[in-house]
Amino acid sequence: MHAGNNFLKNGYSILITVVLMTSCIPPIHDAPPDLRTYNPSDANLLDIGYALPYLQDFMYSIERTYLTHLMEEEGPYTVFIPVQASFATFRMKYNISHLDQFPVSELAEILRYHFIRGKWALSSLHRGYYPTLLLEPTSGNPVVLFIENNAVFKLNGMHLLDEPNLYATNGYIHSIKSVLDIPTAQDLLSVNENFSLILELIHRDDLEPDLKSILTNGGPFTFLAPDNNAIQSFIDSDPTWNSVDDIPVAVINSILKNHFIGGENVVMGTLKEDRSMTSAAGHDLRIEVDYKKWIIRNTNGKATYVTAKDIQAINGVIHQVDRLLIP
Repeated sequence: MHAGNNFLKNGYSILITVVLMTSCIPPIHDAPPDLRTYNPSDANLLDIGYALPYLQDFMYSIERTYLTHLMEEEGPYTVFIPVQASFATFRMKYNISHLDQFPVSELAEILRYHFIRGKWALSSLHRGYYPTLLLEPTSGNPVVLFIENNAVFKLNGMHLLDEPNLYATNGYIHSIKSVLDIPTAQDLLSVNENFSLILELIHRDDLEPDLKSILTNGGPFTFLAPDNNAIQSFIDSDPTWNSVDDIPVAVINSILKNHFIGGENVVMGTLKEDRSMTSAAGHDLRIEVDYKKWIIRNTNGKATYVTAKDIQAINGVIHQVDRLLIP
């Protein structure tokens, strides 16, 4: 009888030990499918985002800003999703330890800038400006993302591509190595080599007003930006000039003020009829709306053609023009 009691006690001890040991073992879950090799026919953008652990912080941010509907119910969209490591850099940049410390409204704006409309595989994305889901506040015009896809794929001038072409039923995901900054007008001029000469002019120390500061921190405004050919033609018009530094500051100040309209974000794509504007130089500029063409007429009556319209930044809009508007 005594031996039997010892047996029962030993049995209970073993059972308790087994229970305690097994209770410490974490439950086993199936690993999420790796969608680089697995494309379920019914996976939407949200499904794919949740399935890939290296997109975890982006998906957490999508939940926190109540934007999951963009990836689940809407589209088609192409989403450039920053990978996990990029959010560590993001937290360091803003001196926060957790994404909960970043304002929700500002985080939502940043996330919206990572979406473009349409279902774009990487090979279908060509050089140009693509409207995002982030809107300029005074006009409601979409802020653009500048994409280049020649020998190297670039977003706003940077080599950021991590993993392309994650297919979903309502779009594509391309993972990238950094969180995209929302661009100012100065930023969008800086990433396009067609504006390198106007940037040289804007950066001159003797320029007044300080257009670089206005294009970075001002707004709203409309800037009629001459491309490199326009400025080079103006330099060639005087045999004593060899570069933008040779143009007298009084001449440059007078001309550039005529390309700047303060206080209004004029979206040419929405214009249904001709309209007039007053430049910062105090001169009247007239936009003539022709079918698929926009013409700017100066007070001298000469026509300047808009070769790229509605390059929308968060603080103002740029229209590329093919000649200088000389007062």
